[in-house]
Amino acid sequence: MNLLLLLFALLPTATSGAHLIPKKSATIDKNTVLVLFGTRHGNRHPEVFLQENPRSWGYEGNTELTSFGKRQGLGLGKEIRSFIGTLIGRNYNSSEVKYYSSSANRCQMTLQTVTAAIHDPEQWGDWDKKWYDHWSPVPYTIDDPLLRMYAVEECKANDKVWGPISKDTLPSLKKLKTDNAAELKYFADNTKWDLENLGKAADLADNLIEIDLVQYRKAEGQILEFAEVHQNACADYAPCGNLMAGYWLQDIINKLVKASDGKGPKLIGYASHTEVTLSVMRVMGYDKDELTTSAGFVVEFKRLPKPAVRLLNHDPNPIDEHVIYPAELVPKLKKLADKDGFIPLDAFLAFAKPLAFADWKAACNK
Repeated sequence: MNLLLLLFALLPTATSGAHLIPKKSATIDKNTVLVLFGTRHGNRHPEVFLQENPRSWGYEGNTELTSFGKRQGLGLGKEIRSFIGTLIGRNYNSSEVKYYSSSANRCQMTLQTVTAAIHDPEQWGDWDKKWYDHWSPVPYTIDDPLLRMYAVEECKANDKVWGPISKDTLPSLKKLKTDNAAELKYFADNTKWDLENLGKAADLADNLIEIDLVQYRKAEGQILEFAEVHQNACADYAPCGNLMAGYWLQDIINKLVKASDGKGPKLIGYASHTEVTLSVMRVMGYDKDELTTSAGFVVEFKRLPKPAVRLLNHDPNPIDEHVIYPAELVPKLKKLADKDGFIPLDAFLAFAKPLAFADWKAACNK
């Protein structure tokens, strides 16, 4: 059976619970002195391609950022620039900004497209008007313990926390396999793939998503439920999510405390992965179950009238446009927010600190 026919067979099963996002972004507070944003990388190619399907896409290589992912990153950068306004200048200035990325190509390239839109050079920063009038290189720090803990070889705890996920032995994953046994068999029979492990079902879903994008159709169906299934399970499973997020959470806390003292940059950005970005959002108090490509968080900090933070989401809509909007928070944090969504810094730190750690090597050897 042709894979496109498989895809079209899914179309009648519309997703009634689709996540709706606002059309207009939130406005930065007039007293904001620091904005932090974290993002999942943009749309990428699958880890394994469906070789049975002749394709006209995927030339960059497996798991590499697609043209759609690059456009998503650029859209995020444009929206961040619009949101922050005059908080920083257009030209890169090391005293104003700091950026971090996972070592994965897809994350680095996402961050590169984001910063290209944030830092559209002007005047002294416009170094080559003939060829690069709207682009200038922007440095960033690669830090895998911060943003890609699952790939850090020194972190021995990875095997322990990922074991129940990789083997599909978590109760939620067992139930997902049981509830979708017929669908998994159908796709296995028609693709000749062994879908016994949900990770392979996720690879299939990734292929269908890319076919969908290339064909400019809207694909919906149960197989797409498996996209990022193990990554989402990590964020749901505390031992995994906390290990992925704790070091990053501590870095965010450090940046907020420093800003409260009137020090540090005004804009900080991070490019990471689903399981890490979603996990850090969860431990910060976001009530969120999944992240699409190039989605993530924005955190505003202001010192006046009292130190406070506001937690926001950012999402693509769906490729070139991006929206920054108020986040749904867990009840314990939600009740602390004022009418504008700001939470006293002390209260936020008290909420977040228990799951943060500064010594990642110690956390990895527990």
